[in-house]
Order: sequence, then C-alpha cells, then structure tokens
Amino acid sequence: MAAVGAAALVLPAAPAIAADTEDPAAGPQSRLVLTMTPGLHSPGSEYTLECRPPGGTHPDAVGACAKLSAAGGDFDKLVPTGAMGCQGLHDPVTVSARGTWLGGEVAWSETFGNSCEAITATNFVFRF
Repeated sequence: MAAVGAAALVLPAAPAIAADTEDPAAGPQSRLVLTMTPGLHSPGSEYTLECRPPGGTHPDAVGACAKLSAAGGDFDKLVPTGAMGCQGLHDPVTVSARGTWLGGEVAWSETFGNSCEAITATNFVFRF
C-alpha cells in the first residue's frame, strides 16, 4: 500500500517537469522588438517580447506569445479582433517587429490608419 502512495506522489510532479523543459537550452528562443511610431495624437512606444519562456517589457508577454504561436510567428497571420470599436480618426502609425522567432529572422512592419486599427488588426499584440 505504501508503494501505491509513493507512486501517486511522483505522478503529479511529472507534468510540471515536462513543462519546464521548454527552457532556453531546450530550443531557440524568440526575441522581438515591437515598435509603434508616434502619430499626431498617439505616442510612440517600443517594447521587447521574449517567448519560450514569455518575458521582456511587453505588458502581456504571455498573451502576445500565445497569439504569435497560434499564427506560427507570422504577423500577417494574426487573427484580427473586432473587440474594440475604432473611431475614424486619421492618425497613421506604423507598427514593426524585428528580431528572431524560433531561430528565424523577423523583419515586419505595416502602417494603419490609427493606433486602434493597429492594435485590433494584430489581435492586441501591439497593445501597449
């Protein structure tokens, strides 16, 4: 009976150990610099985003990494969200990402009519 109890104690620890194997030594990390240029009515900003494990200065690194992972690291494949009602304000901003994603080089940018459009078109990855 004691052997069954010991086995039960070991099993719950196994998934936690497996999840921790995604450390920097287990594979390439992703490191990106995300930038939004200032518009006439919106300030510019720049944040770092690290994935595997999530980190950097991005205010929602976990969420941004999850969304980029779902898009295979391709910013053009981020699923836009209509969760915010963007006003028709013309205040162009350019968002860009540069760095590496799972070992591959990333150099992406796109211009939007305003910061709200940039945020929703990139599924909140540039919401900072």
